[in-house]
Amino acid sequence: GDVTSDEINFTVTDSLTVSSTGKKIISNGRIATSNSATTFLAAADYGKSYVYLRNIDTSIDITITAGTQAIMTLSAEEFAFFPWDGSADLKDTSANSTPVLEYAVFEA
Repeated sequence: GDVTSDEINFTVTDSLTVSSTGKKIISNGRIATSNSATTFLAAADYGKSYVYLRNIDTSIDITITAGTQAIMTLSAEEFAFFPWDGSADLKDTSANSTPVLEYAVFEA
C-alpha cells in the first residue's frame, strides 16, 4: 500500500481538564478583527499553552499569524484548538469588515 491507496484513520482522543485545582483558563474573550494585523495574544504574556479559536462570523474569513507567518485561515464558523509555545505573538486579520474571533488560552 501507499499514501494514495491506504485508508487513513484519524480517530484521536485527548482531554484537557479545566478546574480550580488542575489546568486553568488564563485568558478568554471575543475581539472584532480588522484588515490590519492586530496582536490578540502577546507572546511575552504566555508560556506554553493551549489555544482555542473560533470565527463566529457566518461569511468572513479570519487569518491568524504567529509573528509574521500566516499559520491558518479560519473560514466562517470554523474553530481550531492547538498547542502554542508562546514564542511569537498571535495576530488576527480579516479581508473586510470586522468579524469576531472568540478565543481562550489554557495553561499547559
